[in-house]
Amino acid sequence: MGRYIITIIWSVIYMMVVGFIAAPLTQSTFNPVEALIIGVVFGILFAAIIPTITAHSHKDKSKYSSLK
Repeated sequence: MGRYIITIIWSVIYMMVVGFIAAPLTQSTFNPVEALIIGVVFGILFAAIIPTITAHSHKDKSKYSSLK
């Protein structure tokens, strides 16, 4: 559970930074709520997908190697 929380927090932070920098470059306004929602969605996706991909890339005896 901690993996999901930390990944979501960091993805929200990164999306806030990217949104803050990209808004003036695209000549639009920075919308923090939109950046928050996108960060949470990407955080959940990354937290769910990355352990599955790494479990299939090498076999070990961790609890993630049994994910299919």
